[in-house]
Order: sequence, then structure tokens, then C-alpha cells
Amino acid sequence: MDVTLTKTLGVVLAALALAGIVVVLASGASAQDPTTRTLTFKALDKGSTFTHVRNTKPKSERSNSTGDGIVFTNPLADASGNVVGKQYAECITTKGARNFLRSTLTCTAVVTLRDGTLTMQANSKPGVPTTTGAVTGGTGAYANSRGVFASKDPSAGGDTTITLAG
Repeated sequence: MDVTLTKTLGVVLAALALAGIVVVLASGASAQDPTTRTLTFKALDKGSTFTHVRNTKPKSERSNSTGDGIVFTNPLADASGNVVGKQYAECITTKGARNFLRSTLTCTAVVTLRDGTLTMQANSKPGVPTTTGAVTGGTGAYANSRGVFASKDPSAGGDTTITLAG
């Protein structure tokens, strides 16, 4: 795969919401729901990994076939740029396309932090400016967490915001 495409894929995938972690842990509590918490985070490129696992012979380097996998990791930083955790993600192509940007990926991720983990899932289309998905659980300080997340493409700032309920 050429370097430009690899970087493009990395940027797109880093935006799959499964990118980054706790820049700010702020109480998002409101009068309507006192148990809501909001986490905002960012993934770091330095120390990240990215692999496109081809389960079929590609017609071109720009294609993404059904069943192909994308796996990546990113160190996670706080607002000061200090590493506070890591994300581990895998995406399976559920709708292939000759142009990677037209494919659909179903992704799962585990975000490890000093005080616990979060699990997340999303359906994603590469190149879409914001990916949204579900927080499906957690451990430690995040035990039994549920919620939603929205992750902006790195070209739009790359921030990911997680809203936890409960």
C-alpha cells in the first residue's frame, strides 16, 4: 500500500471514535441527569500502529473488500499532552468497495485508562467528518458504563467526546 494511502487510512480510522482519550474529564452533570459524565480525548500519532489485513486478494491497493480487517492502536493523551492510556481497535469491512472511502466498517475498541477500561462499537464510513457510536461497557471506575460517543475526523480537530450515563 502506498504511503499516502496508508496515511489517509490512518487518519480516517483514527477518527473512528475509537481515537484518543481523556483530555478532559469534566462533570457533565445536568439537572435532568446527575449521573452523566463527559470525557473528551485525543489520540496520538506517535507510538500508534496500523495494519490493513487483506483476507482477499485486492483488485487495487485502494480497494477494501468485505471481510478485510483494519487493526490499530493509539496512545491516548490528556489536555497537557501526557499519555494517560491506550486504545486497541479492530474494524471489519462489512461493505466492500473499489474505493476505500466508499466502504463500510464495523468497529470495536477497548480503551484502557489508569482507572479502568471502556468498550465501544461503531459502524463507520471512512471520510465522514464525524463518527458516532455506543459505549457498551467498562471496568474499574467505568464499570457497567453505557453511553454514546462522537469522534471528529482529525482534519476537523480529531476530538472524541464520550457521554457516559450511569
